Amino acid sequence: MKTLFKFYQIFFLSIFILSCKSEATSQVTEVDSSRPSNAITYKEMASMFHQYDVGQKPVLDKYRKELTGDANEIESISHYYEINQLKQYIAYIERLSKEKDIELTGVRIFTAAYPKDYYDKLLRGRQTLIFMPTADTKEKKNVAYEPLYSNKGEAIPFTKFLDQFSSKETKQVVRASFLPFIGAQEDLKSSGANRLKPTPPM
Repeated sequence: MKTLFKFYQIFFLSIFILSCKSEATSQVTEVDSSRPSNAITYKEMASMFHQYDVGQKPVLDKYRKELTGDANEIESISHYYEINQLKQYIAYIERLSKEKDIELTGVRIFTAAYPKDYYDKLLRGRQTLIFMPTADTKEKKNVAYEPLYSNKGEAIPFTKFLDQFSSKETKQVVRASFLPFIGAQEDLKSSGANRLKPTPPM
């Protein structure tokens, strides 16, 4: 009888462990590796590059030449992210969103430029990109938001924090912070990403 009892104990324990394992693995959503709906053709790509070359690029190149005083300077035409950096960034914002019980809907990519006094002289004034996670709020869908400082289940737009460091009137960076929980600190971590390698410079 004792042997039969032990057998049932081990049997049910094994089933419990296996069910826990299968439940954990079923929670990992598999990424669809088929061709995505937003993939484009080379004809579309060529027309987009052409429009950029005759539209924005001459204006940006002219600005670049005026900024540096170098007639050979051109604006950045591409931005590079290492694949593992992209994967890490996505994993990072997924983790932050999960911790706050907020559904991550995507990534919004903003066009920006390095300041004229940026520490890396090669990047000064150059066009760049800033990545921010997105979520739905009560008012709008796919809003760029800040998971680091959002409340549980409530996505707070990143502009609420960004505005503390920039003046809408002058479009200048405000060096002092007015956020009550920062105190005397001069900066605030964000969940945004940049640190791109633009080309040019090489």
